[in-house]
Amino acid sequence: MLNLFGKTVWVVVDCLTGESRKVEQLPFEIGAGGGVDLKLHGKGVAERHCTINQVKGHGLCLIKQEPNLVLVVNGEAVEFCPLLPDKDYAVKVGSHLLALHGGRQVETWAKGLDCTKWTLTDTANNRVDGPMGLEELCQFARDQQRHPQSLVQPAGLGKGFFLHDAYEAVASLGAAAETDSPSESQSSKAGEEQLLTCPVCWLEFDVGDIMHLATHDSLRGDPVLGEDAAQRFLATRFNDRGQALDALGLPCTEFACPHCRRVLPPGFTEMTHHIISIVGDQSAGKSYYLSVLLKMLPASLYDNFSVVFQDADPGGNALINEMKQTLFGAETPEGARLVKTQLEGGMYVRLPRYGRVVALPKPFIFSAASTKDEGRRCSLIFYDNAGEHFQPGRDSADSPGAQHVASSAGIMFLFDPFNNPDFRHEISDRGDPQLEKPVMDQQSVILSEMKVRIAKLLKLELIEHIDTPLAVLVGKCDAWVHLLGPDALRNPVQNGNLDMAAVTYNSDLVRQLMRRLSPSVVANAESISRRVLYFPVSSFGHAPVRLGQGDYVPDPRKLKPFQVEVPMLWILSCIEPALVPGQTGST
Repeated sequence: MLNLFGKTVWVVVDCLTGESRKVEQLPFEIGAGGGVDLKLHGKGVAERHCTINQVKGHGLCLIKQEPNLVLVVNGEAVEFCPLLPDKDYAVKVGSHLLALHGGRQVETWAKGLDCTKWTLTDTANNRVDGPMGLEELCQFARDQQRHPQSLVQPAGLGKGFFLHDAYEAVASLGAAAETDSPSESQSSKAGEEQLLTCPVCWLEFDVGDIMHLATHDSLRGDPVLGEDAAQRFLATRFNDRGQALDALGLPCTEFACPHCRRVLPPGFTEMTHHIISIVGDQSAGKSYYLSVLLKMLPASLYDNFSVVFQDADPGGNALINEMKQTLFGAETPEGARLVKTQLEGGMYVRLPRYGRVVALPKPFIFSAASTKDEGRRCSLIFYDNAGEHFQPGRDSADSPGAQHVASSAGIMFLFDPFNNPDFRHEISDRGDPQLEKPVMDQQSVILSEMKVRIAKLLKLELIEHIDTPLAVLVGKCDAWVHLLGPDALRNPVQNGNLDMAAVTYNSDLVRQLMRRLSPSVVANAESISRRVLYFPVSSFGHAPVRLGQGDYVPDPRKLKPFQVEVPMLWILSCIEPALVPGQTGST
């Protein structure tokens, strides 16, 4: 064996299978791709996930290979980790739990590592249970309501993994075994064990891992969220109404994500949830658009499709409801002004994610339900991101605030024509005050950045397309719709259906204009998704009023939004056709 480090030899052990691999050459690659030195499978493992190699100034290191990957060493997400001899490293790659060690007597260390015997150390009281098998240990932890960030470790390893990582590892093993040995009931089991996605941190979990919030006042002080938060716990006792009981026997009505521990909305487990991502640059008008959309969409859904659109989380939606009231309840332009969404401002909340506290956008959660069929309903989740979060270089483990695009059921890209030189030239005679603002056109770059982020997070090749419907909203159309010709657009809603012929006809007209004035946006959008349509929208329906330096607000007396709800209706026709049926026919 080639001895690269003097008398020190390094070895990597998969703690789930007991398989080991010596590091015999540099770089030593770990991942799911061909030709790697240690091949791992399953969700969350990239082609080249991490490597062991020399780093100038740091010596031998374990190095993450892509910025949006997650590499956890000894419980902390890292970019790279210097490796010192005779020290243990607990490494999480995807759902794999790896032990890494280097030394002069590594064979002796490896013999002392027993991956069949695990212990559990409770973070609340340092109580140690075990040893037992990992699957048995996880079941024991659930039964005893142990904190998800308690430590588990195999015998002989000086470092440990978080309990919630062990849950994920065991679930991954079970899924792999079920795939290898399919049974007649496999499809039904898959339905029963479908993972849920948290609307706040976008991490997945099984319904059995949902945490409840203790009700009794004396049960405050969560070890992760702090002394003012109600304790989160895994329920094992329930009353005759099926409500979880806290440690003092009171019924609990609220539950939380086991990862970020944020309170989940009522009815979270009872319906399908769809994340809707609104993407756009700074000052594109995303906050105004979302406020207007949430005002106009309920009436359109009820009048045309007999669908009730309701607030599913009044407390969590307070900010967006206040924005709607500000905009539509104002009497003067000054009163209708919405404050620009600040990066990590009031629209964000700081919560734990992958072992570190980060700023995540607050979700605005609404429900849509048919009045004709109680079984036809879903939840829609919107976010109001700061435009900076979509710019290149703004996405990392410390600032993941726009990563919901990879989990979304529909994406709306809001294009601002006043940030495009060619559009501005075409409408320069309109007298719109927005023509005075400086041009900072990086909208095609933002689409390129979004494509790269989605590909990394979903582990796709850059040439691959997603099936997620992508609506390109060409905003502020009151200033440019005349470029399409007089009375060019068709009515997209007819007789309780979304008229897809009209939607497609309008989309083709707008696409032709975009190809002429901003071809790079068309090219980038259509490189992301197989389903792309273009929509003319106007949140105000008139030229805004300029207030101060670069602040453009509507005149409440002239507010007349134009087709702001149509892109959302199209997305709903793609993801929930039972609620919004699309009809193809002549118009």
